[in-house]
Amino acid sequence: MKRKSYIKAGLSAIIWGLGQLFNKQYLKALFFFAIFALFITVELSTSNYFYEEKYENEIAFNKIPGKDLGDSFFEQMPLVYYSYLNQATDKELVRNEHFENYLNELGVIFYDINGVMTPIDNTEKLFTEQRAIEFLAKEFKSISPLTYTNLRNHEVYLKDGLDTSSFVHVRTRGTIYYNENNNKFYLETTYEDEDRTTIREYTETNLILNQPVENPEKLNSKEGLIKFAKTDNVYKYNNDFYLKIEYDEKEKLEVKYIKINYQNDLIYYNGDLDALEKITLTGPIYINETDLFEYYEPALQQSGVRMQYKESTIMYTFRRMMDQSFRTPGNNYRSQDIEKLLLKIHFELNPEIKDDFVKYYNNFFYDKAGIFLKGYWSVATLGVAKKQDYSSYMALTNNIVGRRDADYNLREHVSLVESTPIQGHISTMLLIEGLIAVLLSFFFFIFMIWSVIDAFKVSEQIREKEKVSSTKEYFKSVWDNGFEYIVLSPALFVLAFISIMPILFGFIIAFTSISGNQSMVDNFNYVGLKNFVALFNFSSGLGASFGKAFWNVLSWTIIWAIFSTFTVFFGGFIQALILNSEKIVFRKLWRTILILPWAIPALLSQMVFSVMFKETGFINQLFRNIGLYDVFIKMGILGKPFSEMTGILKYFWLGNNNIQWFTNSFNIPFVKATLIFVNIWLGFPYFMALMTGIMTAIDKNLYEAADIDGATGMQKTMKITVPLVLYSTAPILIMTFSGNFNNFGVIYFITGGGPNTGLASRGYAGSTDILISWMYSLTVDYSIYNMASVFSVLVFLVVGSVTAWNLSKTRAFQGD
Repeated sequence: MKRKSYIKAGLSAIIWGLGQLFNKQYLKALFFFAIFALFITVELSTSNYFYEEKYENEIAFNKIPGKDLGDSFFEQMPLVYYSYLNQATDKELVRNEHFENYLNELGVIFYDINGVMTPIDNTEKLFTEQRAIEFLAKEFKSISPLTYTNLRNHEVYLKDGLDTSSFVHVRTRGTIYYNENNNKFYLETTYEDEDRTTIREYTETNLILNQPVENPEKLNSKEGLIKFAKTDNVYKYNNDFYLKIEYDEKEKLEVKYIKINYQNDLIYYNGDLDALEKITLTGPIYINETDLFEYYEPALQQSGVRMQYKESTIMYTFRRMMDQSFRTPGNNYRSQDIEKLLLKIHFELNPEIKDDFVKYYNNFFYDKAGIFLKGYWSVATLGVAKKQDYSSYMALTNNIVGRRDADYNLREHVSLVESTPIQGHISTMLLIEGLIAVLLSFFFFIFMIWSVIDAFKVSEQIREKEKVSSTKEYFKSVWDNGFEYIVLSPALFVLAFISIMPILFGFIIAFTSISGNQSMVDNFNYVGLKNFVALFNFSSGLGASFGKAFWNVLSWTIIWAIFSTFTVFFGGFIQALILNSEKIVFRKLWRTILILPWAIPALLSQMVFSVMFKETGFINQLFRNIGLYDVFIKMGILGKPFSEMTGILKYFWLGNNNIQWFTNSFNIPFVKATLIFVNIWLGFPYFMALMTGIMTAIDKNLYEAADIDGATGMQKTMKITVPLVLYSTAPILIMTFSGNFNNFGVIYFITGGGPNTGLASRGYAGSTDILISWMYSLTVDYSIYNMASVFSVLVFLVVGSVTAWNLSKTRAFQGD
């Protein structure tokens, strides 16, 4: 039954060579299993499958810049704590009962021996860095509850124990506008309309209370409005509170004080300014019908300052230890290490942020999988972790680093940054590494497929009692029948990584969101056909600029490819036809002269033309000297600005002071025609030389027979020369068309894609940019890689299809 054959083939797919083993072909089984073992060895040797974390989520936390302070540092903390406690004259500055209770819970036992607290059996080593972080987070949270402070009587209320349903947030900062006529206030907002024009709108708002107004009035102008700039400074007088504002009326700046009231009325303070008492606030303020409250929440940002956790006495011990460590010669602690500790405590304080962090930065495929499994995951996902900046940990600085007026602070040793950036998965690197792994795995899978097919075939031969070749005979037949493939396999292996892989990379990023320099070192996603669909949607998004620009550039690219190809082709043909005539004297000399443009490097010729055709270049000087400028001025197409042009003359405008060959932004067809004309000089010598050789090889008997039949020179040319030349050069003509479709040099070095380059509304496409030069600008100058890749894919599909179809229709190819 075939079932056994299928089973053996299936086993060979799981463990290569296992089917051969059941077929009792042991050497062949050993061969396939050796390849399989190599495949598994490469996967395991490049993985971290067996890595054991020292503590939970170690892999994720290792992504944070900096190094851990280490268990050895925190093991000393209980010893140092009791040492300082024994020495302290004011024990309340050092003592922390929460810490002592936590040590007891851990089993860190200290005994009072003659007034000295001494640990038993090195139990202080139980206080590790991870446990220290857990304790500090618990400590900070317990001493820093969310509270409201009544600013009238300074009573403090827990947030959970206070009815805040009538509380309204007081907006103490910002700029609003006041209309004296209707006693209303307006907030300025801006947005862009469909034409991307910035629109400013003024919406009715409250003076003091940060809550929406029902059916707000909207104005289109601030004309007649008075500017109120709130300064965030609150003052108290006779149990009332006032907010300082800068009152701007008709460019006259005054300072006034307005009463903070629940009714939101505009009430000015008219008393003695010296009687005002300034209130120092660290948090946002709320008001109800009777009182004003300041809200406290650690890590909440208020007026650009992050609110701090309340200070714990245990941090006195920590800061003294760190101060001593920084002063010790050979100390290798840095500010980054303190930032890492801050962030780890912040994560412990906020489990939801910690879980999200671990989810992305402790990824099995990224951190543990080997090259092949990680490679397939990388290509499939492009990574999942984006670069993150964490800054909320700055609310811990007063505890960890200390206030500036603290007895022990680390500010002379530590300079903290506002946020810690944590690098995510770099999609470009993952994609490159993933493609390498995928292509490499394909070479291994060749042997897997070979093993499966062989196991099935041999099993069938055994079942049908046919002759089974010995292992030696089998491999000899493989060598004889597959010699060409075996010899070419090293070249194919190299080709896969230096040719196929870059093509796949460029193709894949057309379906991603990669754009901008930052995206090269950041994480981006697959967006499917979104980039392609955008080319057909001109109303919004990428289509509004790149969509329109693509079709404009594509149409010009096709026109350029057609005209630049046929002008050089027939230019070379005419020159070859003339030089092939026996009536021309000194033909070798003329051929030598006309072939010189081809001998000169194209780049040099392009740069020379770029200089010659400048507004102050040689061509314009020549035209001026021979009087052509006067003719153009009389015609009305030169010598005056484009704004003065009318009627049909607009389409023939050459410039104002000089002829703008390549910079005429108002007469783009003229620039394009000039570019095509210049390209003739660069391209015709090649076709002239080619066709001269072809014409020389045409059988003279054909012309003699034509003469006998009474054919004219034109008839001989059209009936003999042209068909035979076209027959031989048609494939080259098509390839030249493809080459001109991607003729980067002429466009880039002569016009630079201009005029009208660098405009975002045009997708950064210049008026003479063809697809290849536009893609160069998008990648090199503007880093818009996804759209550039989209265009390259489309160019490949269009040009490749057209070229293949045309080549298949030529008689030269059909003759094969």
